[in-house]
Amino acid sequence: MLNTPLAIAHAQIRHRRYSPKPHAFESSLSYLWFDPDQLPEITQQSWLWSSGHWNILNLAASDFLKHYHGTIREKASKALLQYANTVLLPTWRIRVLALPRSLGFNFNSVIFYFILDQHQQPVFILSEVSNTPWNEQHVYVHDCQANRKPHADYQRFEFNFEKLFHVSPFMPMDIEYRWHFNLSDQQNIIHMQLYRQQKLIFDASMLFQLDAITLPSQQHRYAVYHVFEPIKMLLSIYVQAFKLWRKKVPFYRHPQINKDR
Repeated sequence: MLNTPLAIAHAQIRHRRYSPKPHAFESSLSYLWFDPDQLPEITQQSWLWSSGHWNILNLAASDFLKHYHGTIREKASKALLQYANTVLLPTWRIRVLALPRSLGFNFNSVIFYFILDQHQQPVFILSEVSNTPWNEQHVYVHDCQANRKPHADYQRFEFNFEKLFHVSPFMPMDIEYRWHFNLSDQQNIIHMQLYRQQKLIFDASMLFQLDAITLPSQQHRYAVYHVFEPIKMLLSIYVQAFKLWRKKVPFYRHPQINKDR
């Protein structure tokens, strides 16, 4: 199923904060799962989709891996070379999990790029994280081959790494990330844990299933019914930030901005 070139990823998302004050919420979003090498063919199937001009739904390479230039494949290749000293092989395929630009508006808190080998097995996962309200991005590169964990029912990958990028003003920088990816044909789970001084202070889960898009009518419906998904995500972030502020959760300023001042 991971090799599906175009699908809707129906996602259930849960955030839980344990310290310094408890807070939790759940939401649902419908992402797109797509093959960036087939963008022209994919977008030509629906008059509501495009990759090079304004439309109800837009999948343009410029909205992905923004620190690099070129096609999404070329950008992913540059990221792999920079962070993993690895060349993207011609036989490897890429699948992107993201919300598309809708009505000219684009926002993703994180975009995942799954790089699959010729056997449809993940070899790398790129996580492009954005912060709010600074609109900055940072790419984490995860080596699946070195972090594969055996499991009978699904492919499991575990990654532990230090936080290098300021994301939320309600979260400090001295954080250790522990991310788990469980992938199968039935359902997929991305689980992220945040530890501070060996203590779990936050976790987030994204559970999604892929519903393949095979007809133009399905693309029409996605563009119409899910046109407000990026706005929904951004509004949710600000609503939850307001609730954290009301609870007097400590506020952490952007460390680079403080340094510049």
